[in-house]
Amino acid sequence: MGGGLMQLVAYGAQDIYLTGNPQITFFKVVYRRHTNFSLEAIEQTINGTVAVSGNSTVTISRNGDLVSKIYITNDGSTTTTHGAHIISEVELEIGGQRIDKHTAEWNQIWNELSTPESKAHGLSCMIGSWGTSGTTGVTMTQYPLNFWFCRNPGLALPLIALQYHEVKLKFTWGSTTNAGIDSNVKVMCDYIYLDTDERRRFAQVSHEYLIEQIQVQSANGSTSNKLNFNHPVKELIWTSHAMDLTGYTTAQLKLNGHDRFSAQNAEYFQLRQPFDYHTAIPGQNMPSGHNVPVNIKGAAAQVELIADANIGLMDQKGVITGGITGVGTLSSGEAEIEVSVALTTGTLAVSATAADEITDGAMDGAPARAVTATAARRPGAAGAAGNPVYSFLTADLTQIPAVGSLVTIHYSIDSGATLKLDTFTVEAAAVGGGGAGNYSDACVHIIFNGRLEAFNNQVDQSALRIYSMANGPSVHKKNHCRTSLMTNLINVYSFALKPEEHQPSGTCNFSRIDSAKLDFTGGTAPLSTHNIYAVNYNVLRIMSGMGGLAYSN
Repeated sequence: MGGGLMQLVAYGAQDIYLTGNPQITFFKVVYRRHTNFSLEAIEQTINGTVAVSGNSTVTISRNGDLVSKIYITNDGSTTTTHGAHIISEVELEIGGQRIDKHTAEWNQIWNELSTPESKAHGLSCMIGSWGTSGTTGVTMTQYPLNFWFCRNPGLALPLIALQYHEVKLKFTWGSTTNAGIDSNVKVMCDYIYLDTDERRRFAQVSHEYLIEQIQVQSANGSTSNKLNFNHPVKELIWTSHAMDLTGYTTAQLKLNGHDRFSAQNAEYFQLRQPFDYHTAIPGQNMPSGHNVPVNIKGAAAQVELIADANIGLMDQKGVITGGITGVGTLSSGEAEIEVSVALTTGTLAVSATAADEITDGAMDGAPARAVTATAARRPGAAGAAGNPVYSFLTADLTQIPAVGSLVTIHYSIDSGATLKLDTFTVEAAAVGGGGAGNYSDACVHIIFNGRLEAFNNQVDQSALRIYSMANGPSVHKKNHCRTSLMTNLINVYSFALKPEEHQPSGTCNFSRIDSAKLDFTGGTAPLSTHNIYAVNYNVLRIMSGMGGLAYSN
């Protein structure tokens, strides 16, 4: 008897709990047919001038049957644009009743918590964190709104059932000048078109949607904050300073004078709770790196190492470390280091330690290409074996790269020359004035491209390792920004098992709580400029062509 058959006949009483009276099979695909529909993105009319700190209204047009995703875009601005700067807050109204309101900070908080790592860099690029120059960044900013119907197609807002009520978005534009808040801003809505039968049903029957709302209040600057929230709340989220900026040490929630939980360390709310209940931990607390392998094939291999460390936000650093320690002879080719910078404000500091520089083993004469004005050849390096070819020390730069500048350093190797590339670190850090608008758009590229005739196999197969972190590997609590411009820390306490899902998995009904307090100890209490958010459930009822909330505050 074969081993597979032996497994089948080894069947006991315990197996009944697993395979007795089976209901599914893994070997026959089952699918369900869906209703016919189509999607289309349509630009909305903005009533009012888009201006810094101004106000505008968008009445959602009835182009389709349902409306789902909404994006704020800008594809024609002459200034650097970041989505988080474009809006200050946006309010959703149905029939003149405010249903929900989101601030720019809340949108950034939600993106930090809910964006998986596989999409984090893509979202940062899409919303303009890496610039909108078209060379080092994107040419169009696309910033998503996060209302309940924007995140779940099953909750798409049925315009076809709101014959007598208009749906409006009321925007308060951002206060940052030169941030793309201009006439090029567009509001794009994704419409869903239903087939005839389903369209008729949506128009004729009443609807009840379980929706999510955001409540927010400012911290009062004291160590005890009374929470004036209502409705079943599935999680509390608040912002705070980092510990090195005198942030709090512990926090505790009290309901009607009773401890909801014992006092917990700040990192419980900043790391443990997001880890347990959200897709991502806000911010890039620790260096995230990945290897760029080197493949050597035979005696004459084409080797190309390309390492990118994207520096998307203010005061972040992109660090590239190399582990190439071998000596080889190149028949032709070039070693090139390129630092591309497009700063909105501030300056750029490119630095390395004296021991971490690119050197050559036996260089004859000057390099084939001269250095640019913003890069310095280290004094005494010409023709001296083992000396640095180019220095990235700030002190050796002839000038600090200015706003919008491009720094490029080339080094070409003559035929037959040898090249030694020691272990090195190249770091580019955007140094700004500390304001929210002082973010940078910079990329660091290291390219070693040539034909290796013989390379004595001393190449570390991990070759280059790329790190991208907030303020370097030794500081992990200052800039907690992964997909946003936030400098404050994000703190979470969830009553739900899965707070990102629409399916309820736990709430605390604050409407039935007489007194709720969030108390802090140690350091400095959250300032009045910090906010406390509550994510709650409510019911949106739509009938007879009109819509409204089932429960008010």
